[in-house]
Amino acid sequence: MTSHPAATHEPIARAEPLREAVYLRIVALVSSGAYAPGAPLTEAGLSRTLQVSRTPVREALLRLQAEGVLQSALARGFTVRPLVRRDAAELYPVLAALEGLATRTITSMGTATTKRLHTTLDALAKCTDPVRRWQLDTEWHTTIAAAADNRHLLGMITQLRTNLSRYELTYMREVKQRAEVDRQHREVLAALVRGEFAHAADLLEAHWHDGMRTILDWLDGTE
Repeated sequence: MTSHPAATHEPIARAEPLREAVYLRIVALVSSGAYAPGAPLTEAGLSRTLQVSRTPVREALLRLQAEGVLQSALARGFTVRPLVRRDAAELYPVLAALEGLATRTITSMGTATTKRLHTTLDALAKCTDPVRRWQLDTEWHTTIAAAADNRHLLGMITQLRTNLSRYELTYMREVKQRAEVDRQHREVLAALVRGEFAHAADLLEAHWHDGMRTILDWLDGTE
């Protein structure tokens, strides 16, 4: 099993809104690679791990099933959905379109935001751990999408990223060359700094489509 942040196994603090906190913690476990595609998730096991009752755990698992991250199996509870080529081929273009829309609707980007984007890319360039690279990549893309100040759009993008994390993490563990992806990120950031949001959106969409083709080629090679 891949190593993952220890914080994902810490009990839920009672001060947190419990239902959402449980959901986010299970998302973190799946996204970190703690549960690989095909791995089972049980109400009882997660309830013990998070030290909460089964009710919010069951609600979170059903929500993740509806979002396409988990699937249910008779008498086996839930499992992380396997990597399916068709799912990747259908989901990546949607993510590209949504993130492109978010970027096109940005009206301004402050110094603090661009500094954060630069800092994250610098960390990405030095990072070799696949889980941490995925976390940094997610942080970078989320920062851009959040700049559009559209919480519904950001929510849809976040849900898609959670679903696709299974593909991205598995791919990052297998494929070590990330120079081209880092170069594309730098091009997007340069356009954002110049205030060319439409151009940055075009670059982001091309970036996601290129990533999709790479992952589909990789999936074809694993079959």
